Amino acid sequence: GSSLQATSDKVKEIEELVAALPEGEVDSYVTRIGNQGMYIAGENENWAIVSVYLTPFATRDRVADDIVADLRSQTNQLEGIDRIIYYVDAGGPPVGDPVTIRIVGNDDRARVALADSVAAFLESMTGVKDIDRNDKLGKDQVELILDYDKLSRLGLTVAEVARDVRIAFDGEVVTRVRYGDEDVEFRVILNEKTRRNPVLIGDLLVPNAQNRLIPLKSVMKARTGHAISSIYHFDNERAIRLTADVEDGVITPLQATNAVQEHFDLLKDYPDMRFEIGGEAQETQKSMDSLITAFASAAVAIYLILVVLFNSPVQPLLVMTAIPLGILGVIIAFAFHGQPLGFTGVMGLIGLSGVVVNDSLVLVNHINRLKKERADDRLIDVVSDGVADRLRAVILTSLTTVAGLLPLAYGIGGSDPFIAPMALAMGFGLLFATPITLALIPSLYLINDDFKRVFLWFVRLFTREKASEPGSVQPEVEAP
Repeated sequence: GSSLQATSDKVKEIEELVAALPEGEVDSYVTRIGNQGMYIAGENENWAIVSVYLTPFATRDRVADDIVADLRSQTNQLEGIDRIIYYVDAGGPPVGDPVTIRIVGNDDRARVALADSVAAFLESMTGVKDIDRNDKLGKDQVELILDYDKLSRLGLTVAEVARDVRIAFDGEVVTRVRYGDEDVEFRVILNEKTRRNPVLIGDLLVPNAQNRLIPLKSVMKARTGHAISSIYHFDNERAIRLTADVEDGVITPLQATNAVQEHFDLLKDYPDMRFEIGGEAQETQKSMDSLITAFASAAVAIYLILVVLFNSPVQPLLVMTAIPLGILGVIIAFAFHGQPLGFTGVMGLIGLSGVVVNDSLVLVNHINRLKKERADDRLIDVVSDGVADRLRAVILTSLTTVAGLLPLAYGIGGSDPFIAPMALAMGFGLLFATPITLALIPSLYLINDDFKRVFLWFVRLFTREKASEPGSVQPEVEAP
């Protein structure tokens, strides 16, 4: 019911609160009256959105969630506003709202009733905030409720009534006249005063099959109300989407959605309705699944390249033992810093798998070359000399890489909240894996040689047993 001007005047109070934020936090802000921006489609006079653009993350003391909490405490005290909902555009891959529940079904009354119940249940949950739904009411509409029995008796059809009402309010081009080089259309339509008065709809005259003029009020009733601003569908069925945010440390999105599903018995109370769960948890799971696929693909690619390089199916596995060591280092590092291993952290882990094998690759390749050159020496001496030769190169290479990553991880000289977890994963994964690699890879190299000699011994033993069986033919071998 609010006009654009009334909405604009009320939003000025919010703009004053935004402008009063501490210096150095707000870069700019933009207000749009009559719509809700990119988050919810549709237009209405009583809607508005204030988009606040913050200064870079590294130049301010408070994070976006702290600024939102400050603004929320102040805007909750404003009067004359029905609802204020906050969204934080956190950047990075799109993950949706923390809680997203779609109520799907073509029964309008049941769908709206279930959406009201779910919204009320979410509001009663501790830690759930900023509950919103996409079936917002739009502009006023006049609904014509037809009496089909009277239509039939008077020789009218629904299509004829709809056509005449459309012509009355939308008009119809009846002719075109050309003036010079321009065609001018002439449209027949009710005058503006009549169109603005829904009561006068009933006085419209509709010709029936016998060309009698039937007053519209004799076959219908007019009902005025609010129209839904937009009608949404999911899998070709009408749907209402409810979204909500959660407070960290109080409740998780998964707990909130599970509570809703456990609370409502759709088969019993709403048999034609169903829940479609989405939001941050679902999108994050999809992203993680794709990252796992990428990690597996990277590991297979690394293995195949190393097989070609070493001409061996076993030595690439020795080199790749550095990858789980790096993963262990990443887990320890994130646990020590109290950070969740999120999307960008896993991306750094995938990048780490290609970097952490460099040290073991250089080490194994050098030992193989020494083994060919010193075939008469004991293998343990060859391995120890090879590790000593490459010790300085491996340590310096790893330290220089870590030295380049850790400033980014800790925000030294400038911080980026999206890239920092990636740098933290790669830096600490490499730092943890390098010293263990220097001790583990030589040991595995020697163990692999032991297994190879044991395997060959069993092969020779089996061959001699087969040759000593009665009736077997033993080939004559002439010594050189």
